[in-house]
Amino acid sequence: MVRIEVKKELGSEVVTRQHGKRLREMILTAWSDPPIVVDFEGLRINSVSFFDEAFGQIALTHSEKDLKKIESRGLEKFDAALLQDIIASRLNEAHKRSPR
Repeated sequence: MVRIEVKKELGSEVVTRQHGKRLREMILTAWSDPPIVVDFEGLRINSVSFFDEAFGQIALTHSEKDLKKIESRGLEKFDAALLQDIIASRLNEAHKRSPR
């Protein structure tokens, strides 16, 4: 198990694609040691760009089953809904791209 404390690793102003890329890299580095707990305690994100870069890009290249390796904790209700929408959208996009 790997725990990524977002505030500790990336700071308290986490909104950019660059922050998202850094988080994605941390998640993928820990990929072989699930679960990967991503802890957002004490943060309000409200950023489509951040969530898309961190999680949406993973959803484009991994299955829904694979994404279950990642556990998000400490998200506010709005952020949790935003994250789920982005993941669903990217999984749908990946499905449309895959050969039939």
